[in-house]
Amino acid sequence: LLLHIAPLLLAAALARADLVIEQKVESAVMNGNVTMKVKGDQARMDVPNPVGGNVTMLINFKSGDVVTLMHQQKMAMKMSLADVKKQGEAGQKALGLDLPKMDKPKATGQKEKVGEYDTEIYEMNQGAIQAKMWVAKTFPNAQAIKDQMLKISNSMGSTGFDPSKLDVPGMVVKSETGTAA
Repeated sequence: LLLHIAPLLLAAALARADLVIEQKVESAVMNGNVTMKVKGDQARMDVPNPVGGNVTMLINFKSGDVVTLMHQQKMAMKMSLADVKKQGEAGQKALGLDLPKMDKPKATGQKEKVGEYDTEIYEMNQGAIQAKMWVAKTFPNAQAIKDQMLKISNSMGSTGFDPSKLDVPGMVVKSETGTAA
């Protein structure tokens, strides 16, 4: 019996991620939860699909491959990270979000509690994007987490507002973005 259980325990131990990030997204395009898991040179992103169901992206940073699983459509697609990055940048440009380097957000002086964290509110306007961020200065391991998030973000290409790329003193635990009218 122990020989049958040992492989299951080993598989469970290997299945754990070094970092798990869960985000709630509400927009005209996408609503739902986004989950990102990173372990070493691999990542998994589960995102709601605007046409229904969910999409899973399996990223291998070492090989440079991305496998996208479209569950409802029962389809899979394999691409290189370089191609994904080009598509993301082209889509951003088509939407008029071809932004220059982002400016540093400015503290508003306002403070608010978000979950268990005391935060300071920052704002920025960059091109057509207006953003408001709640930054927790005492978030545990903030820099290590931001580094992992940047690993995903940089490999997938810039797609507009990305809190992990901002120079703020802590972790962005909540953000709101909109476009100028």
